[in-house]
Amino acid sequence: MSNSQTCIAINRPAVKATISYMRAIRAQEEYERPIFKWVGGKFSELPTVLEHLPHGKRLIEPFVGGGSVFTNAGFRHNLLNDINSDLINFYQTLQREGHSLITLAYRFFQNYNNVDAYLDVREAFNRGKYDQLHHAAAFLYLNRHCFNGLTRYNKNGEFNVGYGKYKSHYFPHTEMEAFLANDVIKNTSFVSGDFAGVIESAGEDDVIFCDPPYEPLPDTEGFTSYSGNSFRFDEQKRLVSLLVEAHQRGAKVVITNSGAPKIRELYEENGFKLYPMPARRSVSCKASTRIVANDIIATLK
Repeated sequence: MSNSQTCIAINRPAVKATISYMRAIRAQEEYERPIFKWVGGKFSELPTVLEHLPHGKRLIEPFVGGGSVFTNAGFRHNLLNDINSDLINFYQTLQREGHSLITLAYRFFQNYNNVDAYLDVREAFNRGKYDQLHHAAAFLYLNRHCFNGLTRYNKNGEFNVGYGKYKSHYFPHTEMEAFLANDVIKNTSFVSGDFAGVIESAGEDDVIFCDPPYEPLPDTEGFTSYSGNSFRFDEQKRLVSLLVEAHQRGAKVVITNSGAPKIRELYEENGFKLYPMPARRSVSCKASTRIVANDIIATLK
C-alpha cells in the first residue's frame, strides 16, 4: 500500500460577484432646476421618471435635452448625447470653462436685451462667427430670449426662432452654479451625434433613459424637429430595435413618449411594460392653454 496521498479536485460552482450600484436619491424639494427652457423637458415629471429609473453603474441618455434627469438621478457615471451640437457644446464648455462661461453669458444678457441686439447675436451665431466659449454663451442667450424658449432650426441648420417679448429675461445663474457643484459632473461625458452610437455602447448594468421626440397623436401635429430634421415613425422603430438589443446585452431601459396608439403597439410588441405618465403640456405661450397629456413611460428591466 502506497504512503503517498492522492489529491482530489473538487469542482465548485463559480459564484458571480454582485456589485451594488446605488444612486444618490434626492428629495423632491432638492431637485436641481434646468439651465434651459426646453420643449419636452422632464423637470415636472421627475418624480415619475425617477420612480421607474433603476440603479446601475452608468446612465446613458441618447436625448439629454434640458438635462433635468441626469442632474437629479444621482448616477456616478453618465454618458449623455444629443443631436443638437449647440446644446452639447454648451454643456462641454460649462463643464470645462465653468465661471468664465457664466460671466460671459451674463454680459450677453445685460448688453443685448432688445430685439435688434437679439437679431445681431442670432446672425453671428448662425454664421459661425463665435469661438466655442462665445458660441455657448450665445446659445444660452438665444434660448432664454427667444419666443417661448423654443429651440428650433431651419433646414439649413440655422436657429430661426424670433425674439420673445418678455418683461424680463431670467438669467439661470443659480442653475449653472448647481451644475458645476454637482458631483455627477466629474464623471460625465457629453457627445453629439445619432442616438445609435451611445445605445450601442450600452452593456451589463448600464441604464438607458430615452426621451425622444414624441410621436404626434392622431389628428395632431407634434413638435419633432429639434435640429432641422424631423423624427419620423421609422426612427421610433429604429430606436426601439436598438434598445431591445441593448437590453439583451444586459442594459436596463426606460423610455417616455406620447400615448399614441402606434407607440403603445410598438412598445408592447417588443416586450416593454407601459405605465401612465400624465403631463401638463403648453400648446402656446399662454398658461391657460396648458392641457393634461396622457403620456407613457415604458421599461425593459
